[in-house]
Amino acid sequence: MFSAARLRLTLWYLAVLGTIVVLLSVVLYDVLLRLQQAEALALGHVMRHGVVQLFARDERALAWQIGAIDLGMLILAALGAYVLAGRTLRPIQEAMERQERFAVAASHELRTPLTVLQGTLEVALLRDRTPAEYREILSGTAMEAARMGTLVGNLLTLARVQGDREILAREPLDLREVAREAADGVRPLAERKGQTLELALEGLLPAEGDRVKLRQALANLLDNAVTYTPRGGTICLTAHRERRRAVLAVRDTGPGIAAQYLPHLFEPFYRVDSARGGGSDHYGLGLALASWIAQAHGGHLAVESRVGVGTVFTLSLPLRARTTAYRQPPSQ
Repeated sequence: MFSAARLRLTLWYLAVLGTIVVLLSVVLYDVLLRLQQAEALALGHVMRHGVVQLFARDERALAWQIGAIDLGMLILAALGAYVLAGRTLRPIQEAMERQERFAVAASHELRTPLTVLQGTLEVALLRDRTPAEYREILSGTAMEAARMGTLVGNLLTLARVQGDREILAREPLDLREVAREAADGVRPLAERKGQTLELALEGLLPAEGDRVKLRQALANLLDNAVTYTPRGGTICLTAHRERRRAVLAVRDTGPGIAAQYLPHLFEPFYRVDSARGGGSDHYGLGLALASWIAQAHGGHLAVESRVGVGTVFTLSLPLRARTTAYRQPPSQ
């Protein structure tokens, strides 16, 4: 499809350039004839000066000469137009490819929980069961429905993000408070696995941004660390100031990630469960959302990892220029 579109766009470019070249050639032909006639009257056939001497004096030969020049220019213009058309269509092609991958991955991820729900309910209807058995089945289906609801919510957010329709509610805030809120939400998951969740938040970190989105980004990073860190491991959330930026890092003692996987971690639906071991409940959206949230706030999200040692996700965000504009909430 894009090959045909590229050729059509090239022809359009060439048609426009060809029209301009023809018009300029007609003007050039007329100007050269007038110059030659004026020179002939003034000097006869003795000498010819300037640009006129580069062209034939015969009208027909002059026309063929200009036509040959036009043909050469159009050939070069066609090559340039083909390259320009390819560069023009490349962002559209990449956007459509991302949309296609997104749709395929979303349908695949939605099919899994739906299949589990359907299978569970069909098995439950095969025979009469006790109230305790029905309660267990309904509890499992409720958990699966909750997972699907989370997936649908993340899909909606990611679709808005990719369409540049997500609006941030910016407000003055202290990133330490946001970090504590994110850690408090994930702490029960870490305690359930016997993990230690440590916080090391240094100094006041005044910023301006969407509190909910920033908390979601940090919660996604912490949840990712809890998922891939083995039982009894340690997860550490640190925050400190580096010049005019706040640096928040989530460090875990998990199995680490091989170097070839790192460049793809922030792509939607990308997972390296086989390399890290586990994570079957993750759909590969959390890191993509966290990366977008960082970029939307003028920051960036980076990752470093060593196999057998652990992984560090670093979120860097700009600080407010005027720190007095933020009033720290009173301690509870």
